[in-house]
Amino acid sequence: MIESLHHRYAALLYDKCVRILADAGEAEDAVQETMLSAYSALDRFDESLGGYLPWLYRIATNVCLKQLRTRRRKGATPCDTLAERVSADATLDPDATDPRGRDPVRRLHYRRMLEQLVDRVDKRTLEIVVAHFVDGLDQSEIAKQLGISRRAVVKRLSKLRGREHAELAEALQHG
Repeated sequence: MIESLHHRYAALLYDKCVRILADAGEAEDAVQETMLSAYSALDRFDESLGGYLPWLYRIATNVCLKQLRTRRRKGATPCDTLAERVSADATLDPDATDPRGRDPVRRLHYRRMLEQLVDRVDKRTLEIVVAHFVDGLDQSEIAKQLGISRRAVVKRLSKLRGREHAELAEALQHG
């Protein structure tokens, strides 16, 4: 069963993981860890939540966020400079890895945002951020995927935007 899931979904999971992690090797590791986690949780799979792919996407998102937390705690990033990151992004297939367009700077912005948020907001908010900014899902799609109300999605995104504005104002005031 797990071989079938891997064969069917590994490429899609890899695309998602590379969008989040910005590193091909880490994305491959994340796919393997996702499949191992799925195998150990197969008996708890609930098909009423939309099938295997949404379930695997949630596992992959959590695996990637865990890797980002680890990376942040170690102070490591796949590339150390903006130029290196943009250059690395430019080698990725933009259609497969960037639902928001071909702009590598925008992709860099989303990755940096995730790296900054990973230890500062709760897991559910991170899932919403990934679904919205990385996967390009609208609020209704996010609500369905996560099994929460659209209003909850809107509220969390608004709260996050409010926090960003407050932090920017404070930085400008003290900077």
